[in-house]
Amino acid sequence: MKILQSIKNLFTRSEVPDERPEGKSVRRTRILYQFLLVTMAVSVLPLLAASYKLMEINRTYLEDQLLALHSQVADSAAEEISTALSTIMGNMELVSKAQSGNSPLNREERERSLIFYLDQYPEIIRLTQYSTGGKEVARVFRVGRSKVPPLSEDIKKLAVKESTGGKTFISDPVILSGSDVPIVAVGMSVYASDGSIRSMLLGEISLDKVQEVVKRINIRRQGNAYVVDRKGTLIAHQASDRVAKSEDMSTVEIVGKYLLAGVSAGTIPFRDKMGKDMVGSYSTVKGLGWGVVVQEPRDDAYVTISQMVNQTLLWAVVAILAAIIASTLLAIRLAKPIGELAEGARSLARGNFQDRVQITSRNELGELAQAFNNMAAHLESHDKNLREMFISTTKALAAAIDAKDPYTRGHSQRVAQISLEIAKEMGLPPSEQQKVNVAALLHDVGKIGIEDRVLKKPTKLTEKEYGIIQQHPRWGAMIMGHIGQLKEIIPGIQHHHERLDGTGYPQGLQGSQIPVLARIIAVADTFDAMTSERLYQKAMETQFVVDKLLEWRGKWYDPDVVDAMVRVYPKIINT
Repeated sequence: MKILQSIKNLFTRSEVPDERPEGKSVRRTRILYQFLLVTMAVSVLPLLAASYKLMEINRTYLEDQLLALHSQVADSAAEEISTALSTIMGNMELVSKAQSGNSPLNREERERSLIFYLDQYPEIIRLTQYSTGGKEVARVFRVGRSKVPPLSEDIKKLAVKESTGGKTFISDPVILSGSDVPIVAVGMSVYASDGSIRSMLLGEISLDKVQEVVKRINIRRQGNAYVVDRKGTLIAHQASDRVAKSEDMSTVEIVGKYLLAGVSAGTIPFRDKMGKDMVGSYSTVKGLGWGVVVQEPRDDAYVTISQMVNQTLLWAVVAILAAIIASTLLAIRLAKPIGELAEGARSLARGNFQDRVQITSRNELGELAQAFNNMAAHLESHDKNLREMFISTTKALAAAIDAKDPYTRGHSQRVAQISLEIAKEMGLPPSEQQKVNVAALLHDVGKIGIEDRVLKKPTKLTEKEYGIIQQHPRWGAMIMGHIGQLKEIIPGIQHHHERLDGTGYPQGLQGSQIPVLARIIAVADTFDAMTSERLYQKAMETQFVVDKLLEWRGKWYDPDVVDAMVRVYPKIINT
């Protein structure tokens, strides 16, 4: 409450006398007022207002330029694609005319003639000639494309039907297996000298030219372009893998809402398939209905505007920096003690009640530091009393357990001491060492529930009696499990008789299934049990016990724990 009151006073009290030893007093000024005074002295509000107005004027101009750029790029790309496709269509028309006439040609002669045109027009990857009845009479393909799958039967039938009817057939772009560039099928009639339709020619045209146009378009950092067909399917993109998948772009707002509707809207804001804010424009490829979309991230598109904003704000920033510097000069004497108080509070929250803050300021912070140190001292004293009471209670409980059997008197205390030394040797942090100590003190608490006739029996236990003894780790865990603060030590109590090979009890855990606490206590418990006088055994020589532990190392007991025990046992037996 003192800390909270001090923080409240920091902003609510204007002047509080501070009595010095010599009797003089110092009037305290509110910290909030000091900061406000310096900040208002270097006011930047007029400059910010003027800068804002200038930014609005420049923003309007730059946005107009942005709209013009996107539209120009989209129109230019659409025109270039349209020109390239017109050239290709003209080439196909030349090939079909070259096949006209009435001279009877066999298949070999037709194919030889068609191969010539493949060499002349690299965009044509395959030419097939069909009779008016739909029978294939010649077929040639570009070297390296012989394994490209044929067009679907639906496309072939439709091409033959329209071309033998005197129409020019152009299919939608399709991706053939093994290719990442779409093709279009173009069908044209082949006429006899009397004007009748003699056959039809089907050419498969690669859209490499379209892909090349798209790849050349780069706008600022991440701006690019792509082309979609009349269904919104991607047919050209800088990422060829997306084209190979025939990615559906109709869900993109600029494609689905504007391009497919055939309405030109200039540059518009929209979201791409990943939900990223974009701006873009589109233009239609004449005669085909394909759309060229030019886009770039909204942030990149407005980077010029951002640069303008940055330049406009430059002097405002200078003014703000001046205010910050002036305020910092005042804050220097406050920042350090505030930081020390914050760190002291964090340390206190971590349970380090012995820490104190060293602040000698003669203002509210000094008063706050004094209140903080007083509170920390009270907490330290209270925590110390609680810890001592807890450890004393734990030791008393352990002693009560050991007292049931005169031969095990002091066993829990000794196991705790050995376990603690092992934990220190293994480099466990202090918090884990404390858990080991408490768990070891209480490891046999479950023996409270075992009758004296079984626990103190001087002769060999029956199988049933031994089964009762084996339950004491489980009973101990159940007894202490009701205490929420001890939940982290329960595994050490419950599993201290488990062995690495799974032959232990009560659950037969193996290897890493056994908690570290239990592995440490297991070694300490074995060492003390074998070196102590019991009803059923004589105390064994220390070196013999150590040798046995090394023999069981890795089989029953954790190798790291045994190694630590071997290193510290001379210290243990000498204490």
